[in-house]
Amino acid sequence: MGLIQLFNYKKKRFTLLDVASDEIAMFALALLIAKYWMSATSLAWYWYVIIFVVFVIKPMIAMLKK
Repeated sequence: MGLIQLFNYKKKRFTLLDVASDEIAMFALALLIAKYWMSATSLAWYWYVIIFVVFVIKPMIAMLKK
């Protein structure tokens, strides 16, 4: 079993609290990167919207299919 398959197997067993903790940890990491890498926060606002839309399409499709 490869590393990706192992992570996917383990992720399926997450509870709601596990998922929320993971999301908060990733948000904190993003804030840390933004604090120390100023060019990441110097983009115009619409670039953040474009990035958001691009990355939210797949989860929304998966959620609406079920």
